[in-house]
Amino acid sequence: MKKIIKKFSLFEWGMIIAVIGFTVYFSLIDKESTIWYLLIDGMAAICGIFCVVLCAKGKKSQYIWGLFNVIGYIIIAFINKYYGEVMLNALYYLPSQFIGYYLWNRHENKETFDVEGKKLNFKKTILLLLGTTILIILYKLVLDLLGGNNTILDSASTIISIVANSLMLFRYREQWLLWIIIDMITVIMWLLVKDFVMVTMWFVYLVNAFYGYINWTKMARR
Repeated sequence: MKKIIKKFSLFEWGMIIAVIGFTVYFSLIDKESTIWYLLIDGMAAICGIFCVVLCAKGKKSQYIWGLFNVIGYIIIAFINKYYGEVMLNALYYLPSQFIGYYLWNRHENKETFDVEGKKLNFKKTILLLLGTTILIILYKLVLDLLGGNNTILDSASTIISIVANSLMLFRYREQWLLWIIIDMITVIMWLLVKDFVMVTMWFVYLVNAFYGYINWTKMARR
């Protein structure tokens, strides 16, 4: 227990406990959802917060928690007809958990067990922004044809997530700036369907994204 407690700072434990606490609270007061929905919802949220906090610390073990978060999130997103989120998680995030673990393991500092961070140059940043914007517009058209909900938000969340996750796989600190945008969009998406467990999870993700950017800036300098 001492090792587990020391693994996270007081601030990190605050984020973890906040998600667990609000997950239990919103599950208890939810009189409409089935018990299975609430259990899967809660699993996704709790595994998710451990995943993102460990990611912000640059620890490869985040991919183990991320695997269970992705599986639960796929089910919840499908029930709520967020098909962009379903495809993103099933076709991209799920296999990337294994790829990411392999890549991070190859670039891990063997003394601190932190991953070695990098940063993008100006030219690559501009190309990334232009390509992301074009893909968001095109993918929205696809989601419209599928009859999805809030397709502009769903498309933006999906495409930016793909780009951010790619930057994460290759250890670029700029991933966190994109996660900030993603988290803001996704909080709104889950507010619209009144799933407050997911709202809590994504709001704490947002707080963690600012924390992650600060941490990874230090790692990139080292």
